[in-house]
Amino acid sequence: MGLDKFQLIRAFRDQLGVTPYAYVTQLRIGRARALLTRGVPPSEIAARVGLYDQSQLNRHFKRIVGITPGQFARAVV
Repeated sequence: MGLDKFQLIRAFRDQLGVTPYAYVTQLRIGRARALLTRGVPPSEIAARVGLYDQSQLNRHFKRIVGITPGQFARAVV
């Protein structure tokens, strides 16, 4: 493509409104929401969606959704 990594990130952000890392994180949290809706325990979800551990899941989930995965799971049951 003839772009360096910074130009590629900038072009991605211009098209989608978020950086590639933020986009992937949003996809992971969307997948986590779907798994929570199906009854998968939060302790198993981090590994399934590609996050390092449950605390990382909690931090990103709360930032994006506004509540913790546990609160979300209780609300959808």
